[in-house]
Amino acid sequence: MEISEQYLMLLTSALNDAIKYNEKFLQSETIRDVSDYEEHLLCLENCQAWLEEEYKKIANDNPQMLPYEKVVR
Repeated sequence: MEISEQYLMLLTSALNDAIKYNEKFLQSETIRDVSDYEEHLLCLENCQAWLEEEYKKIANDNPQMLPYEKVVR
């Protein structure tokens, strides 16, 4: 899959934001079936682990890209 550096950074940041949002959502008292949301969060975290590997591979060849750690702060 080919993706521009800008879109990769945006995707990485958006996925990180989604994980933070869902972690806080799980702590709220508004959901009834926590297990569905926990499974969704696990899928997001698995995707993030894969994306981190891919990001770092691409960033090694593109020094103008921000380091992964700065994108997911």
